[in-house]
Amino acid sequence: MFQFKDAPGAVGFISSVTRPFCAACNRARLTADGKLRLCLLRDKELDLLSLLRGGADDEELKTFIEKGIWYKPWGHGLAARAYPTRRVMSEIGG
Repeated sequence: MFQFKDAPGAVGFISSVTRPFCAACNRARLTADGKLRLCLLRDKELDLLSLLRGGADDEELKTFIEKGIWYKPWGHGLAARAYPTRRVMSEIGG
């Protein structure tokens, strides 16, 4: 974290390549089009919108997310030159 003298806020940087934390990451992102993105740097997404439009109740939604979260990758793959191909971060709000 960095803070300028007399500034009201601070700025931090996520160094996911030089200091990876993927194995402990508990983040997922809900996109504007109803997908749950399991990793910002991988293409895998869970389609929650279709499930909701199909009439799923809260318990079905919870079960779907709990089962789907097991597909969250253990690493972002940048060192192996694995990059998302369907959508990049700016297209999903990252």
